[in-house]
Amino acid sequence: MTEARWKSYTARDFSTLSYMSSHQSDHCEEAVIIIHGITAELTEQKKFASACRRDADVFLPVLRGYDHKNKRGDLDYIGQYDDDLFDFIHYIKKKGYKRITLMGHSMGCANLLRLIKKNPAIGDAYIFTAPFFHPAVPVYKNEASDPSGEGDDVEYTVYTKKVMVLMTLYKMNVHRFEKASAAEIPDEFASTGRLSLSFRLLVSRFPEKVTPALLKGVQAPVTIAVGSEDEVIEAEKLKKWAEDIWDRPVDILPGADHNDILYDAGFHKIIHEMDGSVSEKTLQ
Repeated sequence: MTEARWKSYTARDFSTLSYMSSHQSDHCEEAVIIIHGITAELTEQKKFASACRRDADVFLPVLRGYDHKNKRGDLDYIGQYDDDLFDFIHYIKKKGYKRITLMGHSMGCANLLRLIKKNPAIGDAYIFTAPFFHPAVPVYKNEASDPSGEGDDVEYTVYTKKVMVLMTLYKMNVHRFEKASAAEIPDEFASTGRLSLSFRLLVSRFPEKVTPALLKGVQAPVTIAVGSEDEVIEAEKLKKWAEDIWDRPVDILPGADHNDILYDAGFHKIIHEMDGSVSEKTLQ
């Protein structure tokens, strides 16, 4: 795997958006596209790329509002991430890759569900890693719903009560408050320390509801993995929930936590050995 490099692409609104790429070789036929969580976790994503055993190039699009390419901590409209990610996937496909594997980490798994809802065949394989699908899914620890900002991995703050009020207004078609700050995260792209995220940015990261139908039409291989030491997710609860709701298995990685699962050897063995059909299916 070569060293990660920063590049950019142009979205449909002509905005310039950043992405990080790591290339395995000059002849890879597969691209792995990672959708990051509430923070980009750049160090861990680089480690994922280095540990990846798939014969694939790895791409990490930095979501709009996180870096300095556009306005910070905000979007132009609710749902803009769907458009940005579809644009990025199309941009990568045009490079000639025959297979596209889409992977979400943490809250990125919720964005992946949004994409799948709109197009269940958008990828040739799907990987949900330490998934934060929706705050209403009953598998998350208390500190994940209303974190204090303390601890190794739960370093963000969501203004839960404020979000509930803003969501009520949004459902009443009152849109004037959508720019209001709804969360605060560590700022990976500036020395200011913290970055505020708007309500419309945060709500654009989740499906409205997580239903059994979301994965019903997916024919491609699906892997769901969580670490036994995850600080955000109750691993056994997630396993039972996914089996009950989606009839999908969950791999629990012994000793892995919310972030270091990205470079856990057991996790990379699992995704290396995903359903063999992924190596045979080609994009139409």
